[in-house]
Amino acid sequence: QMTQEQCSHRNNVQSSDKPQIYKVGIYGWRKRCLYFFVLLLMILILINLALTIWILKVMNFTIVSTTSALM
Repeated sequence: QMTQEQCSHRNNVQSSDKPQIYKVGIYGWRKRCLYFFVLLLMILILINLALTIWILKVMNFTIVSTTSALM
C-alpha cells in the first residue's frame, strides 16, 4: 500500500514533465511507400479499365443482343 507521500510524489513527476505532443499521421519512408502504393493502384485501375474497354470493342460486344442474326 502506498503512503500519501509516495502518491503525491508520483503525481508531481507526471505533471512536472512538459506535455508531450504526439504527431498524428504518417511520416518518413512509410508516407513515401503509402503514396507509391496508392499511385501504383491507380495506374493498375486505369490499365484495367482501358483493357476492359479495348476487349469489349475488339470482341464486338454490344448492349443489345444480336440473336436475330442467328435465325
